[in-house]
Parts: sequence; C-alpha cells; structure tokens
Amino acid sequence: MFKNIIKVAALAGTIALGGVAATTGAASAQSGTFLGSSSGISIHFGGGHRYGHSRGHRHGYYNRCSPRKALRKARRKGIRRAYVARVSDRGVVIKGRKWGDRVKIGFANNRHCSVRFVRAR
Repeated sequence: MFKNIIKVAALAGTIALGGVAATTGAASAQSGTFLGSSSGISIHFGGGHRYGHSRGHRHGYYNRCSPRKALRKARRKGIRRAYVARVSDRGVVIKGRKWGDRVKIGFANNRHCSVRFVRAR
C-alpha cells in the first residue's frame, strides 16, 4: 500500500513538472525559467539553445541550398541572366546563358550547394 502511494505521488509530480515545462518553455524562449528552493535544488526550463543556434540549424532547415545561394553561385560561375527554374527536395535548378548558349545547372540540396549537373541546351 505504501509503495502504491509513492508511485502515484511520483507520477503526479512528473506530470505536473511536464505541464510546467510545456507552459513556461514556449513563453520564455530566451530568458528561461528557474524553479528553485532554499535547499539548493533548481530546475531550469527553456533558455538558449546549444551553441547559440536556433532550432533550424540543428534540424537541417538551414543546411539546405537556398535558391538565392544557388543563384549567386551560378552567377559567379559565369552564367548571365540567371533565374531559378525549379526548386525541389533534391535541389535547385538555375537556367541562364553562358557564351551565348542556354545553360541549365543543378545544385544539390546541401549546405554547400554542390553542383549536380551542367547542361548546355
């Protein structure tokens, strides 16, 4: 009977702590919330992210090739009148002209915008 009471109390405390974490974590994303007592026990919710990155850096959103970055890279490679032709999960396709010929260049969807293909049409 005594074990059952301890289990129920521990479960209730965990649920209550989860509820506090859910409500205070979103409200104070930068400053964080501290729950503490005079006994020296403190629990920290929220606050800055590891290494100063936002969630996008950790989960791959910013590790993709943006159309703007692909366009700049194509222009640096000598493609004039460049424009974004297609954006997909696999990468970005840029079309333009080089030495008077129409060209299509594809960039992989990774952080460095690696060149996947170059086709003269």
